Amino acid sequence: MTAVGIRREIVDQILEQLEPVVARQRKALVDQGCFRHISSTQLHVLYMLGSLGSMPMSRLAEQLGVSLPNATGLVERMVERGVVERVRPEDDRRVVEVRITTAGREVLDEIDMVKRQQMATIIARLTPEQQERALRTFTEMRVASEQLVAEESDTQERADDPATRPSRRH
Repeated sequence: MTAVGIRREIVDQILEQLEPVVARQRKALVDQGCFRHISSTQLHVLYMLGSLGSMPMSRLAEQLGVSLPNATGLVERMVERGVVERVRPEDDRRVVEVRITTAGREVLDEIDMVKRQQMATIIARLTPEQQERALRTFTEMRVASEQLVAEESDTQERADDPATRPSRRH
């Protein structure tokens, strides 16, 4: 087996071991009613706005892969619930941007808190030696994640830089 094949096999084994942990978190979210008042699509919108920031309604529709009227209806329901708001940028009053509200962030924070509590419960069941090993492993995973973010950011910056884009000649 090649090195890449071995790595892929190990990655698959690690992910299989994590599946029950993720399933436990999902169950806790359902048990605690985190999804009682929000649809999965609305939650997706909150995560997008929470991580990417406010965006024009047209871009939101594009990101969701839905028509502008469908995105408008979705956002209207979210505005009624108070988890997002529509704003008009000062530099272009024709544009309608959608922004997450404090209540929307609280929804995401509640979900994060439940997931964190579930992880804490699991970690507390480990021996001190296992906890130390887990700390080292998850620290290494955090560092790897930060490296990926930096690489992705560099790639995006190069893609956005007109000087590095290939010219299109017809």
